[in-house]
Amino acid sequence: MASETFDFRGALIKEQGITFAVVEVDPAVLKGGDRRLTEERERFAPIFKGVPIILAARGPDRRALYSGRPDIVRFLASTGWTRIPWKRYRARKKERNPFKDWA
Repeated sequence: MASETFDFRGALIKEQGITFAVVEVDPAVLKGGDRRLTEERERFAPIFKGVPIILAARGPDRRALYSGRPDIVRFLASTGWTRIPWKRYRARKKERNPFKDWA
């Protein structure tokens, strides 16, 4: 069994004493409802441990769309997409232990 890897674009930001992550997702994720948003945040939670995760996308009109903690979303909306310090990340999905149920 090989480990799965995936690449994504994101940023880890510390502003006004708050550390949070911004992850770029497909706009369809933001329109997918609460369950889809929760699943997507859970996917990135092991990478950005213990910090709020803001999901971000650009609409067809290139306008920035955000989902997450309202205070952070307001901050990002007022700051602007181009000022986010985007970075490419490569994450490795750890293999599951097939013997975990035997412990």
